[in-house]
This record gives sequence, C-alpha cells and structure tokens, in this order.
Amino acid sequence: MTVLAVVSPKGGVGKTTVALNLSLSFARRGWSVLLVDTDPQGAIGLSLMGRAKESPGLVECVSNQIPLEKAILTTRLGGLSILPIGRIPFRQLAQWAVSVSDGRRLRPLFQKAEKLYDLVIADTGSGLSGVTYGVMSGSTHLLSPLQSEPLSLRAMPQLLEIVTGLQERGLDLQIAGLLLTMVQRQNEVSLSVLRETWKLVPKELLLDTFIPREPAFLDASAKGAPLGLVSRRPPRVAIVFDQLAAELEHRIGLTCEESEDEPLSLLD
Repeated sequence: MTVLAVVSPKGGVGKTTVALNLSLSFARRGWSVLLVDTDPQGAIGLSLMGRAKESPGLVECVSNQIPLEKAILTTRLGGLSILPIGRIPFRQLAQWAVSVSDGRRLRPLFQKAEKLYDLVIADTGSGLSGVTYGVMSGSTHLLSPLQSEPLSLRAMPQLLEIVTGLQERGLDLQIAGLLLTMVQRQNEVSLSVLRETWKLVPKELLLDTFIPREPAFLDASAKGAPLGLVSRRPPRVAIVFDQLAAELEHRIGLTCEESEDEPLSLLD
C-alpha cells in the first residue's frame, strides 16, 4: 500500500495546491490515484468547481454510513478520483477529529483504497495533531511542503520528532521528501532560507524540485481548477508538478514492470 500524506506543521504553505496538482500529474503518468481530502475545512472541495464540497465522503465512510466506492468522485481524467471530506456539522467537528486522531479508523479505509488504486494522496489540515496525526498514523509516506521563509524551517524539527515517534510505535512510515514552496528567486530572504535549508536538511530528505511563487496559482484557485486544467495551454509553472511526480516515484515505491515501461515508437 502506498499512502502519501501531504503534511506541514505550519498552515499556508501550499499543501492543498501540492496535493491537488501532484495527484493530477501522477495520474497523467499512468498511475491510478485517489486524492483524499482529510482537512475538516474541506480544502480540496473549496479548491474545485463542482460538487466535491457538497458530497458525502471521508466522514461518512469512516462512520460506515456509506461504502468507499459510493463516496468516490470520478474525474474527467480516468486515472484520478477524489474522496471529499464529506459533511461535518460544525458542532460535531471536534468530536469527529478526536475519533480519527489515532489512525485506527482511517487505516482500514486506506487499505480498502489500496485494492482500487496504485496511490492514495491525502491532503491534510494545518498542524500535525488531531486528524492529521491520524492520517500520518495510517500512511506509508509523508511529503512536507516548506515555505521558503524562516518560520517554516524552524518548525521542521517538530515533524521529524513526530515521525520518529510513530516509527518507534512500529508503524512503517517514511519521509518521502521535504518540498520547498513559494520560492522567490529574486527575493533575498527567500534565497537565504534556501541556502540555510540546503545546509541544515539531510540531502536525502530535500527534494530537488521546488515550487515557485507565481500568479498562476491564484488564477487557478479563482477558477477552481488544477494548474494543468486551468486552460487548454496550461501555464509554464504547471510542469513542476510533473517533475515532482517523477522525482517521488522511486521514493514511494511506485515502479512499473519492465514490459510496461518500454520505449514507444513515434511512427507506426
């Protein structure tokens, strides 16, 4: 089973943007992907046009109100499906978060998804406690976006400490990579964080790919679509998620049989 949770100790670092666009890129690379919205605020649903923010989803599946197969939303891209957060009455939100915080109710759901998909990507809310801790407990790999500003870098030891604690509990959880986001190559503060990150973070944890700060992200959000689908000719920055998917494949154990990965002929 491959469950990739997108998590960060800090909010506003681009988790939902990364989860959504990375799911699209993995699907375009030939993998079947289920994107699961575990953020109680329903960040995926809020980021997309259509019925994701109104449909039943994770909440109803965990409480056995509906089976997983009936809650999954298909997309125009055959390899990508979405499990929205579902409907949580505000007065029940805290109680529901506590009920899934140890991961025991989420793991069976992820295991069911394993039979249907090559990869499950879980978008999470900000912070590492509550629902997000439960998601991490049921995941196999973590991807952590780090905004290229000093506070995000200072919060990184908290993530490493929690991962170590989960591993000591016997859970098979690995950090797939730390991903720098909102990088401004013309901003000295942003560049100084990049340099400090390269010095402090073990090389094997830091991904080569980084996500720049671009107006195209705001435009895609306003239109309720991933970057790759925001127009017939997607903005140039959309390609970084294809690069990220390619870099992550071997880190999270997605491999093809040799017979499936042979060169394709350009001509008949």
